[in-house]
Amino acid sequence: MEPLPVILLTGFLGAGKTTLLLRWLSESPATGRRLGVVMNEFGAESVDSQLIQRPGLPLQQVAGGCVCCAPDNELPNAIERLVKEGQCDYLVVETSGLADPDNVIDVLTDVDLLPHVRLQAVVTVVDAAWYARPAGGPGERVLARKQIQYAHVLALSKCDRITADQVDFVMTELKRLNPGADLVKLPFGLPELGPLLARPAAQAVATDSTESTDAPAEPHLHTSYRSLTWRVPVPVERSRFEAFLSGLDGREVVRAKGFLRFVRSPDKLHLFQTVWGHHLIEEFSGTWNPDPVVVLIGPNLDVERYRTQLRALAFGSRPALSVSSS
Repeated sequence: MEPLPVILLTGFLGAGKTTLLLRWLSESPATGRRLGVVMNEFGAESVDSQLIQRPGLPLQQVAGGCVCCAPDNELPNAIERLVKEGQCDYLVVETSGLADPDNVIDVLTDVDLLPHVRLQAVVTVVDAAWYARPAGGPGERVLARKQIQYAHVLALSKCDRITADQVDFVMTELKRLNPGADLVKLPFGLPELGPLLARPAAQAVATDSTESTDAPAEPHLHTSYRSLTWRVPVPVERSRFEAFLSGLDGREVVRAKGFLRFVRSPDKLHLFQTVWGHHLIEEFSGTWNPDPVVVLIGPNLDVERYRTQLRALAFGSRPALSVSSS
């Protein structure tokens, strides 16, 4: 049996990895090959898996932490389960946005997995709006740079949020960091599955030779990140929840996502997402009904404070507690 091709899909939190995977899912039938997915999320609840779920999709989840450091061989075990089931012809492994790509590549190219899979390509989604005006600290920028440098294909997202000059600046930076990578702009450009699957098995991409290799190894960024998962037992007031999202401290909450029901339309489920202070709430179009849940991810997250605010949203008659900026 030939090893299954694997596309590694990476990129920082909220860059648009799952949006790209949804595009691939819709276009996969045209390739004549069956797609299988291994999904990794940093939080305990896999919101993104709910977004891609559909009948017949071979799917394995590695939840609760970064796949690059997941215990007990969770990633190899998830891959081997899909291989043994025999229901897919190639795999997409979508990592958490906090995963170090070199560690994941090491796992995917381990000698024990080589009889089962071969790494076909590394596709990194880059949030152009964030990269043009990076928020967060140096750790976020270092990880984003690593994700860029290890890519064979760079997919630039959210170009509509910045000026043409800023897009040109970001593209110039990407070409400097990884001159050998193919570069496309989403949503009109797309890393197409046919060419990705037809290419030779991936070779390692060298990092930028101008970067120092003598510096001591940095601890993984996710060691400073925490997550909060809170199931929402009742519908909440939409205006109060939007105020909660607007009040999130960007120094603590980089990513928020989940599903909610609102008081005025309790029969409708809504998906919400927040990335670096940009919020989106839309009616969930899936035919299944995920449980309402809020997931918050960020550096040094004060879990108890945000849990208290969410309880107040669900049960309290007073406004949600304000988030201190100090």
